[in-house]
Amino acid sequence: MVPTPTGQGRTAASPELVESIRDWSRLTSRSFVPLSCTTSAARTFRAGLVGREAGNLHVSHLRFAPHAVERVPAGPADTGGGRFKVNLQLEGRCVVEQDGRRSVLNPGDLTLYDTSEPYRLEFPEESRLLVLMFDHHVLDLPPAAVAQLRACRLGPEGGVHDMVASFLASMADHMDALTGMNAQRLGNSALDLLTTSFNLELDDQVAASRHEKDRLRAAVHDWVEANLASPDLGPATIARAHFVSVRRLHQLFRDEGTTVSAWIRIRRLERCRRVLEDPASAAVPVARVGARWGFPDGAHFSRVFKAAYGVSPSQARARALAARG
Repeated sequence: MVPTPTGQGRTAASPELVESIRDWSRLTSRSFVPLSCTTSAARTFRAGLVGREAGNLHVSHLRFAPHAVERVPAGPADTGGGRFKVNLQLEGRCVVEQDGRRSVLNPGDLTLYDTSEPYRLEFPEESRLLVLMFDHHVLDLPPAAVAQLRACRLGPEGGVHDMVASFLASMADHMDALTGMNAQRLGNSALDLLTTSFNLELDDQVAASRHEKDRLRAAVHDWVEANLASPDLGPATIARAHFVSVRRLHQLFRDEGTTVSAWIRIRRLERCRRVLEDPASAAVPVARVGARWGFPDGAHFSRVFKAAYGVSPSQARARALAARG
């Protein structure tokens, strides 16, 4: 049976049908942007597509057999850039990849990707989906913000995303209603809803990023505290222990107004101060205290300690002992 775009068991509008992956590549390239489609089951491949214009949106309802789609801009002659595409997965499953991000979409999931950059879509089973395509300038969001949305999964478990997906799914079921002023109004409504959904996702990403940064910062601080005596303690070992890049580690401390080395020095000096002020350690030579906590050079230890506390290590010890009587 030839798979055709249908909704709730009825044909929304007459589809354009193809029975070869080559014809499907031609049809999708003509309908969207230049694309390369491949399949491991060429003999049984079938697909269908219905397209409509809805104001600033190009709306397409598709059903097809398993296959993969790749977008690789061909250079200056390729006029397919400068647009966003939004997919709503209606049936089946899709794996979308762009900018190093990879998401798996199930029915009810939304994703956005940019035709100006390479992307890959893989459909491992027969699928049905709605595709909205529009120029970059139509979406009222900063380019840097939209870049964070590429190939992200927006799922129905989020109430707003679910409402947006329901509206878009109804467009797929009633493609024949997308004519005249109705099409323009419905297209504008769809864009407004998508913008709301995208703004919510960006807010969630910011919140998650802050939470992740706070979690990482706390973990790094605890780890540094537990390893202050290690002679190998430094940015490279800390980053390796937390599976982050040295650059990200430096940025984490830069956000706190300090550096990794400065933080380590402060924490080591604080350990030294505590030992020096502890009567139980009164007989331990000052130089040995410094060496125990990462300051093998006695003169250097004395200089940095005085710079931090205004007194030398020996003076700090003497003051603490005098205060205890």
